[in-house]
Amino acid sequence: MLAVLAVVMGYRALMVVRYYLHGGADPAPAGRFPTEPFVTVQLPVFNEQYVVERILETVCALDWPRDRLEIQLLDDSTDDSRAIAARKVAELRAKGHDVVHLHRTDRRGYKAGALGAGVPRARGEFLAVFDADFVPEPDFLRKTIDHFNDPKVGFVQTRWTYLNQDYGVLTQGMAMLLDGHFVLEQTTRARGGYIFPFNGTGGVWRKSTIAAAGGWHADTICEDTDLSYRAHLAGYRGVYLRDVPCPGELPVELSAVKSQQHRWAKGVTECFLKMMPLLWRSRLPFRKKLDASFHLGAYLAFPASLFMTVLTLPVMLLRMQGHGATRLATFVDGLVFFLVVVTQVVFYVAATREVHARWWTRMRYLPFFPIVGVGLAVNNARGVMEALLGHRTEFVRTPKLGVVGRDAKTVAVRAKTYRAAREWVQPLLEVALGSWYVHMGLQQLRMGLVAGGLITLVLSGGLFAIGGSALRAMAAGRRPPTAPPAEAVVPVPPLS
Repeated sequence: MLAVLAVVMGYRALMVVRYYLHGGADPAPAGRFPTEPFVTVQLPVFNEQYVVERILETVCALDWPRDRLEIQLLDDSTDDSRAIAARKVAELRAKGHDVVHLHRTDRRGYKAGALGAGVPRARGEFLAVFDADFVPEPDFLRKTIDHFNDPKVGFVQTRWTYLNQDYGVLTQGMAMLLDGHFVLEQTTRARGGYIFPFNGTGGVWRKSTIAAAGGWHADTICEDTDLSYRAHLAGYRGVYLRDVPCPGELPVELSAVKSQQHRWAKGVTECFLKMMPLLWRSRLPFRKKLDASFHLGAYLAFPASLFMTVLTLPVMLLRMQGHGATRLATFVDGLVFFLVVVTQVVFYVAATREVHARWWTRMRYLPFFPIVGVGLAVNNARGVMEALLGHRTEFVRTPKLGVVGRDAKTVAVRAKTYRAAREWVQPLLEVALGSWYVHMGLQQLRMGLVAGGLITLVLSGGLFAIGGSALRAMAAGRRPPTAPPAEAVVPVPPLS
């Protein structure tokens, strides 16, 4: 397990090196369209009552000729959001905007199903996709569409930025975590010619690429990553624009972070199982296959690290009795721990430094990663295991509250709309693992390993916070609405 961890950390360090080898500004488009092509903006929404009006107004304000811009509201809502959206659509249509409200009565296929149903009705040659909590800048299409002058470009992805980064420690930490992905990982893979994923929002697809790749599939809950890989195998490539920001909301509650991370862990692992046989049988260069394996297999580290954590205490107890505590074992433990710490620090410092003017002021949030990383171990390991075992679950989207700034009162009121899952086993396991960490920390202190013992005790706080937040929500009587059974079929029922 330590050897695997060392390889993963070595790969992450290599990614930092590759980033600086491919530094500089974003690539320029191959040419300019003589006239603006027709673009369809797709907005997949589900019960987004707090943000649906904002996203509709925002995309209607895009700097693009009205006669060449169509907006599809792909609405699967089952609450008041549908009526709110209908009123806003009627208002915008009265002002001359080409907005179409397409509502499904069956949420089959979830987001992939909604997008898949919207594509045949889209009149645009290019499809811009935005989640309901994003607020693209007016010049978004001006900065992205011309890259499609290269016929091999299948999609363009921009860098996420954050409307509510300053809300609290959680959002600041999540922003730094996502910067690692959007600054280092995406830039490195795109500029190095590797496969990189569309991130589900803040990007544009060539409509014909979607068809050539087989359309949107709902057999994984990371439909964006799945389509990105199939498009690459179909001969297309993506363009990543690090210097084009697309602001969106960050989750402000631990429960929302858990559901988002669980979906990503499970969905990416489902893509790993689906795509690995296709990739390794393809004629892609070995370096691309290897990089894709590291990318799609990244979340497998969670069950592995969880297993290693459980083994750590008995190994410690054996060493206290004089079993196996050789100099070599101590050296290996220390080397891997040093590699993990240094690699993580360098990775996130580099990402933060690239996009923030006063980057050093954000270093106080670095402890967020080990604490929350440990806290999410059970949650993400569960997502991975569900994928490996083929267990189908509902697509649980992240709550969008439409709150910018530090308005905690509004967050508290609106968060009640999104009720927590009534599931006791996982939070109890998280609290139990936190207790395991406390026991390990005390044993380390007993052995005279003061620094290690204190670090272990601090890390236990992440597990107590993650598990405790779910238990508190359930104790308050919050319960989820009923959901339709999970389906993996596209095409979907007709739109009304």
